[in-house]
Amino acid sequence: MAPARSDAGERGARTPAPRRPAARRRVLAPAAATGPRWVFPAAALALAALCVLLTAWSGRLPPARGPAAPAGAFSAARAAEHLRAIATEPRPSGSAAHARTRAYLVRTLQALGIEARVRSGAAVTHIPDLSPTGADARFANLGLHNVVARIPGTAGTRPVALVTHYDSTEAGPGANDAGVPVSVLLETARALRSGPPPRNDVLLVFTDAEESGLLGSRALVDSPAAFPRDAVVLNFEARGSHGPSLMFETGRDAAWLVDALVANAPDARTSSLLNAAYRYMPNLTDFTVFKEAGHPGLNLAYLDGYTVYHGPDDTPGHVDPRTVQHQGEQALALARALGAADLSHPPPGDAVYFSAAGWFVTYPVAAALPLALAVAALGLALLLRLRARNAVTWRGTAGGLLLAACHPLLAAGAAFALAPLTASGDPQFARYYDTADHGPALAGFLLLTLALGGALALLARRRVAARHQVAGAVALWTGLACVAAVLLPGGSHVFTWPALGFVLATAVLTCRAGTTAAGRITAAALGVLPLGLLVVPLVPLLTAALGLGLIAGPVAVAALTTPLLPALGTAVPRSVARAVPVAAAVLALAVLGSTAVLPPAGARPARGDVLYLLDADSRRAHWLSGSPPDAWSERYVPAAAGPAPVDDLWPGWRVPVRRGPATAFPLAAPRVTTTVVADRGTGGRRVRIAAASRRGARELVLIVTGAPVRGYAVTGIPAQREAGPPGGAPWELWLRQVPAGGAEVVLDLAPGPVTVRALDRTPGLPDRAAARPAGPRPPALGVAAIGEATLVATRRRLE
Repeated sequence: MAPARSDAGERGARTPAPRRPAARRRVLAPAAATGPRWVFPAAALALAALCVLLTAWSGRLPPARGPAAPAGAFSAARAAEHLRAIATEPRPSGSAAHARTRAYLVRTLQALGIEARVRSGAAVTHIPDLSPTGADARFANLGLHNVVARIPGTAGTRPVALVTHYDSTEAGPGANDAGVPVSVLLETARALRSGPPPRNDVLLVFTDAEESGLLGSRALVDSPAAFPRDAVVLNFEARGSHGPSLMFETGRDAAWLVDALVANAPDARTSSLLNAAYRYMPNLTDFTVFKEAGHPGLNLAYLDGYTVYHGPDDTPGHVDPRTVQHQGEQALALARALGAADLSHPPPGDAVYFSAAGWFVTYPVAAALPLALAVAALGLALLLRLRARNAVTWRGTAGGLLLAACHPLLAAGAAFALAPLTASGDPQFARYYDTADHGPALAGFLLLTLALGGALALLARRRVAARHQVAGAVALWTGLACVAAVLLPGGSHVFTWPALGFVLATAVLTCRAGTTAAGRITAAALGVLPLGLLVVPLVPLLTAALGLGLIAGPVAVAALTTPLLPALGTAVPRSVARAVPVAAAVLALAVLGSTAVLPPAGARPARGDVLYLLDADSRRAHWLSGSPPDAWSERYVPAAAGPAPVDDLWPGWRVPVRRGPATAFPLAAPRVTTTVVADRGTGGRRVRIAAASRRGARELVLIVTGAPVRGYAVTGIPAQREAGPPGGAPWELWLRQVPAGGAEVVLDLAPGPVTVRALDRTPGLPDRAAARPAGPRPPALGVAAIGEATLVATRRRLE
């Protein structure tokens, strides 16, 4: 901390402050002591560099093992053989490629001597905002096929299920999502069979229709004969193309499972912060269904390389063998450890857990708030002590707190505003809100954050002394620790331990120990190491998770890591303190400017998604495109066509689209009949809707407007009760894997007139030469907002 002296803003009065006894001035002014002033900043910078190196070292992935690896070991090369067989083309649920993959799974497992069965069924689910149109939709699949294999245990206490899904989206072959986890489970099964049988049953579960509503896992949890109710679930996923496999979600009472992961899985990567934050994310996986059904377990995935996700570039060529090895070693280690454990009575409780410099720390989550309060009490005691010695004032500390809070807000705001400009030349940003290589942009924003922090500290010093800036930063961190312990206890360690380090570092700098070189090195270690080991690794992790479009989040975290800047500034020459933010600003502008101007490496044209929709009743057709204007979609919808409403075609559609007229081809409308089963007058009606496609479509959409839907039942699926969409919004149901004879839906309707719209959907555009403008289709890239499909709509009205 800076010497205890009055600053210009605090003097205020024209008369000088009374002189204090020399002894007290010496205690409160360690910077005036005999130790060299450069020791503290040099030690802080050296320790910060060490933390960065440790973060980079801990982020290394294990080398991929080849086909000659021992039989009992996991081999990424052997897993790659399965991947090449699976990820040759898109395999959406119900497609021919999907069926071939299912046959491959059964054949491969049976060749290993493992019993494998196909569990067929149907399921329905309600996942708000999952619809391609952005509407609040329900999903039903009438032809699900889950593959469940079993390695029998010798004296089972509880089954262990390794789970992933084997379907992909229509947009690409899904080599990573989830071809890699599928190949990981097959190679894990081979390695398990090479050794002695496990104590507990080990299940290998390959679910259907994860990409279209988590319906395969829903069918399993609804069928105890197909999936044991007491199984421990280990789910494996991918949301990118490379990077470490992270354990990011747990079931309830998972402290014992986390211990098992860390004790047995090599190079485990996890933190309770990931689990705590994921609860507030909109993302869903099969593990969501198992978790809601009460299954204990862990969810593991890798997420770097997001720009191949759900796109045509998700091919085996965009798979990192080291990532396959990492996830595979985790799967095999967990299967062996839990397969051999006594799982009859797992201990209850959840934990706060994290790793630091190779050490894994865990403690009960109930201790999070007491620890944070204890740190806050120490911080308050330190401020009271300094206030009693006239080293700080409450007003000055409040000013420092305000300044410390302003820095992350300003840095995040600048990043949020500049990110679209930085990525303006990369077509991937419009699709993914990210770019394939966001490393240079992140470096530029970190430099900008440093420049803003240094400039704020210097500019505010005339009004807020350096010692008050440090005191305010300590108050901010202790406050954040308490807030996090209440709202996000699993992530509270990210604030609690650095806050404790800042409190102790400030205490050292403001006592006699701070007058010595050893004391200043100690203070630097206390202030830098907890911050560097717990917070700094979050910046690249958050950038990979959120993407360049939301880089304001990582930048705000980075801005929180600069509370020692004022103390560093007082220990170096003023010319150096002034030069650092200027140099950082110049470098930031150069880096960010180059990312905006220079063409991105390996850039490819953006995917242009186009949908053909025919209103069979009016014989009017329309082209719809949810992608930004590009060379492909502009052949159907002019670039000048701005976002247009489509409520007249599809009530409840919320995804912005461009719209243009199309030729009305003679495509047959769905066959729809409505029958009033029961008319209760003012109590409403029960209506049976029979719908089938005349074009051979396996997918139907029903949209109900008018009277609210109180409940519904689908062929072979029990009735579902609901309050209906809020505010009278349209009610939407997607039916997939509809048999040739069609599907039957029974609706319980409130009184009033009702309009039922039925649409059938087939992948791809109309197979007519006139439907496609001249010229070849460009290579595709990215997640299609609405896909490329042909829909034919018709409507029925009930008074």
